[in-house]
Amino acid sequence: MRFSHNAVAIVYALSLLVLPDNNIGVCGFSTHSGLHRGRHITAGTTSSIASTLDNKQQEDNVETETSPTITTPETESKKNDISFTDRVANSGIASAAAIATAAVNAAVAMKTLEAPDVAKSYISLEKDAAGVLDEDGLPLVYDKEAIEKYWKKERGALNARWNVFVGKAVPFFTKLITLFIRDGKITEGEIPELSRRARIDLQDLGPTFIKAGQMMSVRPDVLPQATLEELVKLQDSVVAFDTKVAVAQIEAELGGPLGQFFTSISEEPVAAASLAQVYMATLNDGKDTRVAVKVQRPDVLSTVSKDLYVLRRAADVFQGLVERFAPQQRTNYVALLNEWSIGFYTELDFQNEARNQHRLRDILLKNDVKGVTVPLVYDDLCTRRILVSEWIDGIKLGDCTTEEIARVTPICQEAFLTQLFEEGFMHADPHPGNILRLNEPTPEGYEVALIDCGLMASIDSGDRDNMISAVIHLAN
Repeated sequence: MRFSHNAVAIVYALSLLVLPDNNIGVCGFSTHSGLHRGRHITAGTTSSIASTLDNKQQEDNVETETSPTITTPETESKKNDISFTDRVANSGIASAAAIATAAVNAAVAMKTLEAPDVAKSYISLEKDAAGVLDEDGLPLVYDKEAIEKYWKKERGALNARWNVFVGKAVPFFTKLITLFIRDGKITEGEIPELSRRARIDLQDLGPTFIKAGQMMSVRPDVLPQATLEELVKLQDSVVAFDTKVAVAQIEAELGGPLGQFFTSISEEPVAAASLAQVYMATLNDGKDTRVAVKVQRPDVLSTVSKDLYVLRRAADVFQGLVERFAPQQRTNYVALLNEWSIGFYTELDFQNEARNQHRLRDILLKNDVKGVTVPLVYDDLCTRRILVSEWIDGIKLGDCTTEEIARVTPICQEAFLTQLFEEGFMHADPHPGNILRLNEPTPEGYEVALIDCGLMASIDSGDRDNMISAVIHLAN
């Protein structure tokens, strides 16, 4: 028994999509069409691809049989001796190539790969630093043209990073689409294991992909519950970098020895995230004021910029495959990734985050929002890679009891509705880890603190009016 021709075609199409591309165009994509020009698939190539998939299949113990048969001990033994490589080779690969061609064309279709377009984004961006580049030629503020220019310069590194991604993506997508072809859908019973595999692959690919998984973990409109529960585990999966490296980063950014600015700092980070980690320190201000010191991961801007290329290219491929083989899916994964990419890049500028934090704090004070505060920022100790702000004693909302969450929900609702409808400037990453219930209410009556203001949204008055009208219509 073998794969159906359709299943083989999908495997074959995926193989073509992820072959190393040595002709990156101006915007990063190949300037030729995979099957039609410049790329010749030989028996050796097919065998190599199939061998890779065969190894992964044995590792994951994927069922590939699609029709019943009568077996004897002898036929069972022979069946077990037939590798996935042989099944592909014996499955009419020539006739399947026509279907594979359509799949490739649907996915890549002679298009150049463009960086996400900021003109269509709601992400709040700092205008003053527009056009300014760092030492690697990367823009301090997200800039589509500058990112594409960087991609062109780094084509070798991009191909290398793409190949790393491919090592994870091909076995996963092959399993996913093979299940779809076999059963006509992805059954509920398959989702938990697929989700676990996806989460492990994201962890292995590093901080950018972990961040992408964290973003998707709060999208029940896009993913099933079992997948959301698996991706939530990524919140605690980031490995901290060495404190010695963090201290060196602080001293380099602030231009002096650590003791010039702080009388103490925790030996280990109190929190580690995909972009940075946080230490508790005391200021050298004669008062030993406790502060949170957020330190960016070394070389993260360069890493993220390369990974955005990989994710952008992968989104195009995935979108093409979804539209071809699961047209009932209506999610625009390219648009979803575009908005997330712009926001993610923006979070790398901690001076922008400091400005956001100031503005949000002032908004809550100006509108007399009760019970919710934003930590004070120490501007003279903030750079693009270091953020120093008031220390908050509290617990993540996600770690609170149901009763505690119910008690603070009304004041949080008031704070966010004020941001959205009154000001059009709102915290755009309000997951439970970024909302703290204070251990003790402050003298001002604050019970909740909003932290991590790296990602903020700006909503113009026209869009706010439309949202308000929609809410009124729903209420009526």
